[in-house]
Parts: sequence; structure tokens; C-alpha cells
Amino acid sequence: MIDLNNLKNIKLVESNIYHKRYIKPYNSFNYNSISILVNLNKINTNLKINPFFSINKFNIFSWHEKDHGNGKIPLIDWARKQISDYGGDASGDILLHCFPTILGHVFNPLSVYFCFDKTKKLSALIYEVRNVVGGIHSYVAIIDNIGETHSTKKLFEVSPFLSSEGNYELKSNISDSKINISVNYSNKNRNILSAIQVGKIKLLTTSSLFIGIIKGKAFPAKPMINILFEALKLLIKGAIFKKIDAINKHKTSLAKKN
Repeated sequence: MIDLNNLKNIKLVESNIYHKRYIKPYNSFNYNSISILVNLNKINTNLKINPFFSINKFNIFSWHEKDHGNGKIPLIDWARKQISDYGGDASGDILLHCFPTILGHVFNPLSVYFCFDKTKKLSALIYEVRNVVGGIHSYVAIIDNIGETHSTKKLFEVSPFLSSEGNYELKSNISDSKINISVNYSNKNRNILSAIQVGKIKLLTTSSLFIGIIKGKAFPAKPMINILFEALKLLIKGAIFKKIDAINKHKTSLAKKN
């Protein structure tokens, strides 16, 4: 459980991200990173969190609402509408887990919205997925019980080295101090890929941000650079590359409870 009263606007998440590919050519990697947890209910436009972190303004570190949702309506309204469209209730706080913008650069392969109802119960999740050519798609999961796993058909191209078909199993948990996100991809009952992010939630301070830089957990475009580096490794190992199309219209679909 998480005490929403303790999350005023933004917190820092120190994470380890692990990927493993179960088909030839085999590949795996893990790296440390920093991400952020944004309370969409408690952010103000153009707010400066500290001298080096701003909202909707350029800074060394920043977060921009336009980088999520459909960019046309306030993000919290967009998120609530997606949940409502599938019969859920996101009338309480909404926490968005994503990467921060660093010196104007950001890429979020996966952003997760933790949506609560008015009783402060976790009621839904939104898995917002992007690919490197600008496409975006979100999977909505309605929560009945904490710790549920949800499944969905793969409806959006993410990697040029994987099939267009298959299924995802999605699971996310959050507490006052930890966040855990897992995605498992399979095709024809065969495990293809797993991706796990485990993080510790901490106060976002000037020192914590710069410690992240010093330790190599944060630098401009780190997620994109890591993706391109792993893509190069796969090409060297003989993986077949296929072109994927950019789908700029942000569509959503329902992930069903297992």
C-alpha cells in the first residue's frame, strides 16, 4: 500500500532495469537508472520543484505534460477518461511513473499510471508504450485486487527484432518505498522476452539528482542510447531487422485480468 498523503508532487525512483530475450539470438542486459513518480493531482503548471527540476519548463531536469497522453487535454483528464471508458474509476489520485527529461532529452519506452479511486484504493493501471519511431499505444488494466496480472494481445509494434504477434502479461505494484513493474511477452505459448523494473522511491532533491548523474544512473537520452546499443548487439548476433511503422494517434485497449 502507499500513503498518498506523503506524495506531494514528485518523487525520485532509483531503479534497476532488467531485460532477457529467450529466443535466438539470446540477449540480456540490466542497468541502473533514475525515474520519477509524478502525482498528477498535485502538480502546478510551470512549477519549479527545486533549482534544477522544473515542470513544463526547460531545466537540467524537467517533466513535461505534453510528452504523455494525447497532448490535447490535461493529462489527468485524459487518464481518467481512458479508465472510465473501460468501466473503471480513477476519481482519486493518479501517479505517473516515467523517466525525467534531462537537458531537453527524454524517451519513455514504458510509462505506468497508477490510478486510485476516491477511497484511495488502487483501481486501475495504464501502460503507455512508445517505440523509437514515434509510435504510441496504451493498455488499460482495471484492478479488482492488488497484485493482479493482466493479459492482452500485442497490438503495437515495439521492437524491429520481434514478431508482430503474441501476448503480454502485465503486472505492477507500488508501496511507500518501492515500485515493481514487469512485462512478459510470449508467442504461441513460448516465452520470448521479459522486462522488469524494480525501484526504491525516495525524496527528489538537488543532491539526489546529481548523485544520479555522478553514478551514471542519469544522463541525457540514456534509455534511447541503451536501446540503440542493445539493437546493435542483436544485429551483430544475427537478429533479423524489420521495419516498424510510426502510429502517432494514441489509441488504448483493454488488458484483461488473468
